[in-house]
Amino acid sequence: MKKILLFITLAFLFLKINAQEYKEYYNNGSLKVSGTTKNKIDTGEWKYYFESGIISKTGVYENGKLHGEWKYYHENGTLRIIGKYKKGKDTGKWKYYHKNGTLRAIGKYKNGKQKGKWKYYYKNAVLSKIGRKVNGKNVGEWKYFNKNGTLKKMLKKLLKKK
Repeated sequence: MKKILLFITLAFLFLKINAQEYKEYYNNGSLKVSGTTKNKIDTGEWKYYFESGIISKTGVYENGKLHGEWKYYHENGTLRIIGKYKKGKDTGKWKYYHKNGTLRAIGKYKNGKQKGKWKYYYKNAVLSKIGRKVNGKNVGEWKYFNKNGTLKKMLKKLLKKK
């Protein structure tokens, strides 16, 4: 058991030695970005800041590429976007928010492209449009609503074959 603990400790120290802390500052001296690099490649958790000191985005790099959950913020500190990356490409469910904190849009990505059902909302949380996307393009039936939630129009978009 002691040998295992010693091995884990030494492995952790070795990894820590190869990693370097990175920080960048604005001209006014406030922190702009902080994270870790290993062999000049961004790795681990990173935080970016607005000049005011409020966090603008946080997430993880893996082998220099965005990976896992990332959060983006408005300058007022409210959540702007939350989504995941896989090897630098958008993947899975993403949520977008208005500055007032209400949901602006929700949908999924695969390999960096929008897919499946997407919903968009007005600042008053009323649905503004809903439809389907394939490879980032609107396809099929799309419904558009007024700010009071009344159906305004419907469009059918055909997927063009190459």
